Amino acid sequence: MNRLQILRKQKQFWLSVKRTLDKNAPMYTEEGMQYARVLTKLVLIELEIEQIQKEKAAR
Repeated sequence: MNRLQILRKQKQFWLSVKRTLDKNAPMYTEEGMQYARVLTKLVLIELEIEQIQKEKAAR
């Protein structure tokens, strides 16, 4: 399995986790911090996916 497929699976997993969390939870609560961590992971995964796609397009 290549890196792009792994990242897409991770993205789907974190999106499902995000759906279970309360997006309106205050940041100072544990759930609010978990939501922020999940969003951060999703952004980093998306950035890596975009980078891989740009590299493939440049070839």
